[in-house]
Order: sequence, then structure tokens, then C-alpha cells
Amino acid sequence: MPNPQQDRLALLERRQRFSFAVNIVAIVLLAWVALGSARHASADQTDLKNLTVSEISIVDKHGTVRARLGSELPDAVIKGKVTPRGERAAGLLLYDESGQERGGYVTWAPSGNVGLTLDGASGQAAEFVAGTAGGSAIRLHWKDDAVELRVDDEDGPSIHSVQGKRVVFHEPPVRNPKSTAMCKALTEAKKQYSMDDLLAACRARSSEAACQACLAK
Repeated sequence: MPNPQQDRLALLERRQRFSFAVNIVAIVLLAWVALGSARHASADQTDLKNLTVSEISIVDKHGTVRARLGSELPDAVIKGKVTPRGERAAGLLLYDESGQERGGYVTWAPSGNVGLTLDGASGQAAEFVAGTAGGSAIRLHWKDDAVELRVDDEDGPSIHSVQGKRVVFHEPPVRNPKSTAMCKALTEAKKQYSMDDLLAACRARSSEAACQACLAK
């Protein structure tokens, strides 16, 4: 004989099991969605913290580039004329409101030197350069005049001043004029340039005594 109460109880139990199963599936789906969202957010945060690019340019409200950070920096433009750097440069360049380069903090290749430069309207006005071997130099100049403080493994420490593209003070004296990198370059250029040209180039960087010792026949 059918028992209505038992049938009703069995139906309620089946509904409860079905409801429990639905809840479990819903919980699993919510957990999966939450995990995916967390992973996506984590990836976004990683992208924000680690930005890999070859160049970044910062512009002002007029669209003029005021700073450039890059691995292959362009040559300088001075008064509308491109001025080659002589070497590849990577690092940071600064520009004034007209878009002209006014300085930078860069490394050069293939020399491997690193330097901080400050530029005027007509070109470089100050440099602080360090070589790969540890030598360094600070040079301040205005037109054809300059003051330089230098230390390296060839001649040790020295300070000299230049007036009219010619060294007028150099202390202490160059110890080994013929062993300097400049003298070696001038010696190699003897077949291409006159002695007057070579002396002029040397006098702009070293004392008269050192130039005569370097270029003596």
C-alpha cells in the first residue's frame, strides 16, 4: 500500500541532493573565475612594473620632446644642423623648450666611456667623463677657452687651461709624452696632415713641451 509521507520524504531528499550539487558547481565556478581574475591582475601588475622598450620620449603640452631615454640615441641637432656624436650613445638626453639638446647622461660605444654633458646653445659647455679603465676627466669650456682636470693611467693627475685653442698651463708636466693615446694618434696622422696642423691639434690638448717631444723627428 503506497505511503504518501515516505514518497514526500524521498522527494525532499532528492531535491536537497540536487540543490547541494548545484551549490558545489557554483562554488567551483566562482573560485575558477576569481583565480583567473587574480592571475590577470597579477599579470597586469607585472606589466606595469616591468616595461621593456627601446626608447621613451617625454613631450610637453606643445608636443616638443623635452627628454628622451633610449638605447640608440640620435645625433645632436644644434641650430637646425645635425652634429654627429662620433660614437653610438645610449642613456638619457634633455632638451629645452625649442627642442634643442641641452645635455645628457649616456654611455658611448665602442669606447665604453660614460659621461654627463651640459650643453649651451652652440654646443657642449661641460663634460664629466669616466673611461672603462677608471680614468676620468672634467672639462669646462667657453668658445676657444677651457679648463680641464684629468686623471688616468698614462700621465696620472693633471690640470690645464686653454686660451685661444692653446694650452697655456699644464701641471704637473706630462711624464711620458710619446706614450699617450693622443701622441700615438698624432704620430699615425703624420702622413695625412702637415706638422703645423698636428702641432695645432696637440697644443689644444697638451703643453708645448709635450707636443714638441711627441712630434719630434
